[in-house]
Amino acid sequence: SEHHSVVFPSDFGACAMAGAQTSEVDTTLQGWLSENPTVIGYVVMNNDGIPVKYHQRMPYDMAIKYSALLLDFTMKARKCLKELMGGDSELANLRIRTKEKTEVIVGTTVMASVEYILVVIQNCSGAPWQWPDQEGGGGGGEGA
Repeated sequence: SEHHSVVFPSDFGACAMAGAQTSEVDTTLQGWLSENPTVIGYVVMNNDGIPVKYHQRMPYDMAIKYSALLLDFTMKARKCLKELMGGDSELANLRIRTKEKTEVIVGTTVMASVEYILVVIQNCSGAPWQWPDQEGGGGGGEGA
């Protein structure tokens, strides 16, 4: 199957959570999702790992799990990069590809001195994909 690379929303930082209208953030995310049909989930979390928004098809417990695990992973990757490349090196994004042909992409944005981390889960297999154990329906976060 052909691999389609996800491009983070260019205006995400301009309307990030701090002080932005929820509808403005939702509009940006929905437009971005329509341009990236291989995205099967996302979580926007604050720097404490608390999900602020998540994909409507993604169960809330999975949003919590991705946030908790990837915050720690991202912080360790930043520390490692700074030690390997020098103090001025900044982590732009992380990409993790699984054997099941999903990809997890992590990026950051800063708005009003608050950092947000965007975690994107992409289906690279070309086959239909479902979140495991979808009982209870997917969450939507705040208006997602």
